[in-house]
Amino acid sequence: MTGFARSIFESDEITMTVEVRSLNSKNLELNLRLPYSYRSLEDELRSIIKPQLLRGKVDVSLTVKQQGSKAAAELNKDVISAYMSQLGEIADATPAELLTISTRLPDAIQSPEVLPDEAQKKEVFSLVSQASEQLINYQRTEGQAMVKDLTTQIESIQKGLDKVNRKKDERTQQTRSKLLEQLKGLAVEIDQNRLEQELIYYLEKLDINEEIVRLRQHLSYFSDVMKSDTVMKGKKLGFVSQEIGREINTIGSKANNASLQKEIVQMKDALERIKEQLLNII
Repeated sequence: MTGFARSIFESDEITMTVEVRSLNSKNLELNLRLPYSYRSLEDELRSIIKPQLLRGKVDVSLTVKQQGSKAAAELNKDVISAYMSQLGEIADATPAELLTISTRLPDAIQSPEVLPDEAQKKEVFSLVSQASEQLINYQRTEGQAMVKDLTTQIESIQKGLDKVNRKKDERTQQTRSKLLEQLKGLAVEIDQNRLEQELIYYLEKLDINEEIVRLRQHLSYFSDVMKSDTVMKGKKLGFVSQEIGREINTIGSKANNASLQKEIVQMKDALERIKEQLLNII
């Protein structure tokens, strides 16, 4: 599921900010961006995040700003000297002008890397845990709205299926009458027993009762999974939605009736909405 969260710690000496962003993904893809002096904490941070965030493309960034005397920038004298030497070879300028230009170039001025103490390490762990929890709470709120929409779409498919079920017998009779009318137009002698057998065989191939029963079961199971306390629902709902799609497609291929096809199209539209929402569900 998508989401964003931020947690901040401030003191007289340091300001630390953790931001967590999540995009849709079938699995957990975790990317951490840490200051160089904090990279030794990466493994511990991953062990904190993984149990909390089970799915998604997750970017976690830590920004650290030193305050007071520790925040003072330092001149990288070796780099500046190299810049001035090279610039002096290609430009006719005074040393003061070369110095001004050189200090504006990359890595000429740098902030000192300060290794975190134990208290700061614990604060980073706490910030990451807080931001992850905020993200989860945001996703839960968003998830409640998704459940309402998914329920609406499942009910829409169910209503369409009810209409198909009511119309199927009428479709069978219309198909039978149409075939008999076409045969009469051939003006040939027909064995009635053989004709009845062939009609039964043909109409059985168009029968959708089994598909209707299976589709009802899939819709019911989908609703049960949504209401369950299972943590990882997204993949299971995805599998069920595939089965729903198979039954709808089979009914559509057998429908052979404009009125039924109209209901099938609406059911497919509702299913597509479901699949779009499932991309956001863990």
